[in-house]
Amino acid sequence: MNLCLLLFAACFLSAGCGGAGGPIQADATEGVCPVCQMKVKATDPAMAEIIYSDGTKVMFETAGDMLTFYNAPEKYEVTETQKDRAKIDRILMRDYNSKAEIDARRAALVYKSKINGPMGPDVFAFQSQDEARSFVETNGGSMLTFTDLTPEMVRNLRKK
Repeated sequence: MNLCLLLFAACFLSAGCGGAGGPIQADATEGVCPVCQMKVKATDPAMAEIIYSDGTKVMFETAGDMLTFYNAPEKYEVTETQKDRAKIDRILMRDYNSKAEIDARRAALVYKSKINGPMGPDVFAFQSQDEARSFVETNGGSMLTFTDLTPEMVRNLRKK
């Protein structure tokens, strides 16, 4: 009986997880988030990714997961390239409204709104400051830029 439960639990847990996350080819359409270990598809509406100058990328379930990794890549099983911010070519997030990929470093970001992403509280990206401002007026939160987000803010993102 215990063996059956153990096998069921293993199958259940592996269904949502994809194994160790890490760098994949930049043109890949599926990966595994190194932070939450969930499978990620390029079409997922909350997906984010970091693309590196060596032709690799790391995919994330959400922007919050990406920011967690970005602030402490040494905690994850990645190559030296992925640990070096100087090797980052692009950081992409999904626009909250259109779901299009946008440059996270140029996006208007909303932090700590009352809206949750798939993994709980998250950072949402907007192509324009006006769209972000409108979102904040309706849903609360703070409007920021990518460089405004401190490691402490990222650590506190999902804390109540």
